Amino acid sequence: MSLKIGLAGATGALGKEILAVLHEAPWRPDRVVALASPSTSVPFVEYGEEQVPVDDLEMQALEDLDALLLAVPPAVARATGERAVAVGVPVIDCSGVFADDPGIPLLIPWVNPEALGDLPSQVVVALPSPSATLLASVLGVLRRAGVRGEVDATVFLPASVFGRDGMEELSAQVIALFNQRTPPRRVFDHGLAFDLVPQVGPVDDDGWSEVEVRAEHELRRLIGLLEPASITVVGVPLFSGISASVHLRTPEPVDPDLVARILRDGGAVLPKATGARYLPRPRGVNAQPFVHVGRVRRDPSGKGLHLWVALDNLRGSAAIAVATTGAVLERLGLLDS
Repeated sequence: MSLKIGLAGATGALGKEILAVLHEAPWRPDRVVALASPSTSVPFVEYGEEQVPVDDLEMQALEDLDALLLAVPPAVARATGERAVAVGVPVIDCSGVFADDPGIPLLIPWVNPEALGDLPSQVVVALPSPSATLLASVLGVLRRAGVRGEVDATVFLPASVFGRDGMEELSAQVIALFNQRTPPRRVFDHGLAFDLVPQVGPVDDDGWSEVEVRAEHELRRLIGLLEPASITVVGVPLFSGISASVHLRTPEPVDPDLVARILRDGGAVLPKATGARYLPRPRGVNAQPFVHVGRVRRDPSGKGLHLWVALDNLRGSAAIAVATTGAVLERLGLLDS
């Protein structure tokens, strides 16, 4: 069956990763329509060995698309998504703008496939934030195996979570500081290069940031978490690669070796040998769509576990976006199972 997939934000950091994953998908679409804002200066993007022209997102007719992926900023994504839905085109939202809308599934296909349910005629499916994606990919596997408990996690957020603008500003800040010039601070108001950001974005009356509250809410939706959970999000001066230190407080003692086997069987990658050099680091997981887990340790209290987890957030989000698109197309009868 001939498929025509639209990609809004094809010139961005996530858009380029989605194109790379789409090219390798078992159901590789025959045609990709690359879309970007009128201000883009990129005339073509690569799709396998093809050079695909970049069309104006605002002027493009959407009716003949089989699906539209949104990898644009939220301010642009909602209007574009609503325009696509109005003409009957399924939308896979990677921007997060639809994630809190009632009735719209939040999905990681290998974590909560049941969320698709019976799709309505007007289809929008949302992807979770990178923080929730990382945590759910590990904690969801453990919950299905009966390992449950209270969650306390610190997530380290790279510049790529803020898109190409974030990556470019981090690079410009590094160069400026090396040359003793004033660094640009449009994306990161207080700087990021050679530093940490202990509070990412505005906070509520209790001091929790919007990013942290969203991650907790999405984690609960994705894995059915009922126990108490706290998530602290810290900005780090890395271009890509999200990581977290996770403390899972279980009501009964849990064998770390058993947990490692459960995670490995659930698709996580664990170190091939002991020693610090084999532990997952943001650079070491580059271009891999899988969650990597290391330092699986028993809590000193005897109950609970400590884990270190890492993921290439761009490649991981792209893999989820493509898998979700395939699942939606299959559910709608547009793709052979």
